[in-house]
Amino acid sequence: MARQPKQVHIYLYRKKENHYEYAILQREDMPFCWQGICGGLEDNETEAEGARRELMEEAGVMENLPLYPLESASSLPANIFDKETQELWGKNVVVVPMIFFAMPFDGTVKLSEEHTDIKWLPYEEAYELVYFMDQKIV
Repeated sequence: MARQPKQVHIYLYRKKENHYEYAILQREDMPFCWQGICGGLEDNETEAEGARRELMEEAGVMENLPLYPLESASSLPANIFDKETQELWGKNVVVVPMIFFAMPFDGTVKLSEEHTDIKWLPYEEAYELVYFMDQKIV
């Protein structure tokens, strides 16, 4: 599959009594890094299709729940991706846009091998634990 130069990032959330909780996952390759569900678009996927595929692959979420695009956006430097991917994209791709989504979900998350832990936290606690600033802002 050809990887597009686009990245999606999805936060699951649920309502608990008088507040919301957000699912943040600990990355296996960077244990200090907590974030939502994240991944690249493949072939001709739309952003929403890629987000739903990443939700299924990384969290086992297969329900067709509402997927809300968020207004916040950021980008990643293309040079953080492997050389083969960079060559596929060509030298004109220097940044990869990150598109953010949110999805209400109150089920069980089944972690993939990409993550070692999950926490459902109120906003303030999730904000403190999320590693990257652009992901905190969202």
